[in-house]
Amino acid sequence: MSGTQQAKCDTLILGGGVAALWTANVLKAAGQSVLVLTNAPLGSGQTLAAQGVIHGGLKYAVGGKLTDSSEALAGMPGRWLAAMRGEGPVDLSSAKLLSDHQLMWSLPNVVSQVVSFFGSKALRGRSAAIPREDYPAVFDTPDYKGRLFRIDEPVVDPVSMLRELARGVADETYLVEWGESAQLETSDGQIESIALTGEDGQTVEVRAGTYLLAAGAGNGELLATLGITEPAMQRRPLHQVIVRKAGLPDFYSVCVGTGPKPPLVSTTHVDSAGRTVWYLGGDLAEQEGVARSEAEQIAFTQTLLAKLMPWIDLTGAEWFTWRGDRAEPLTGTGDRPPGAYCRRIGNLLVAWPTKLALTPDLAEQVLRETARQSGASGQCLTLPHPPLGKPPWDLP
Repeated sequence: MSGTQQAKCDTLILGGGVAALWTANVLKAAGQSVLVLTNAPLGSGQTLAAQGVIHGGLKYAVGGKLTDSSEALAGMPGRWLAAMRGEGPVDLSSAKLLSDHQLMWSLPNVVSQVVSFFGSKALRGRSAAIPREDYPAVFDTPDYKGRLFRIDEPVVDPVSMLRELARGVADETYLVEWGESAQLETSDGQIESIALTGEDGQTVEVRAGTYLLAAGAGNGELLATLGITEPAMQRRPLHQVIVRKAGLPDFYSVCVGTGPKPPLVSTTHVDSAGRTVWYLGGDLAEQEGVARSEAEQIAFTQTLLAKLMPWIDLTGAEWFTWRGDRAEPLTGTGDRPPGAYCRRIGNLLVAWPTKLALTPDLAEQVLRETARQSGASGQCLTLPHPPLGKPPWDLP
């Protein structure tokens, strides 16, 4: 491509969410030259719509036993908390920790063996029963007849977390428009280069040792553009519920019901106007919840909370919902893969963390698959840097 400038980097990352930015920080700390390209505000896919729970896998043990999914997540809370202390290649010391634990609460009719499991030796150090005199405000009522456990799974603020990740690679991250300011040059299912046209009209042809597809749901379109059919991507939709009311107590919890999935997973956030919101997911946001209209989903959740927590006064609360998709590699069952996914196809790496908590593991897989080569040269991009997206409770 004559008449253009040339640039190169060790790893070029396509994506603008937690997977792309966390991995970019890890590679940069290892001495690699990185370039991150996104076509949307940072985190505007699934990242800023996450509840921020750093699962240690106990959510997947509500049936009374540990699973592949629960064990894959067991070490993740410690790794995230280390990053929030500023230890290691990713510095999240300025991000906000919303809670250092969650509550696991049981319904009165939950079978005793499940309740006993969460207090068993198998989960020692990960779960502990809370004496009734120590119940937090949201459960400090004689009307609650179930059991309460502390599970050491922290909850991070997605907005401040993403802001800190973006800060670490701000100079390497650019906003592009595919087909306009960015053109993929491909051959036989590989990316040969990416032509980037800056605001000054100058085109720079960038070549990388590795091209990392870490765009979440955007990986599907990128794979189709490259003519790659394996791995295929699946989407699992969600229909989450947001409750906004002044004075709501903190509510970071997983509810243990009688089924294999928690009927309710809750986190507490503060919107841009300083108002408290409950962000509700779990089984209510999945298959049956996805099939409901917004009005039906709100009515269902109002009835559920009135049944499970009749002592909480939600009179005058604002209710709204958020719909989105979780994107991950296709599985035969349609369930989430148990761990983070990273696969090399020539000079491409195709990656999905499959869960927010597994992002550090994904980044380490990418680091093992990439290498520092000759570093960057000739980079003189005049593209804009992307803004930070908005979480669901701040969307219009």
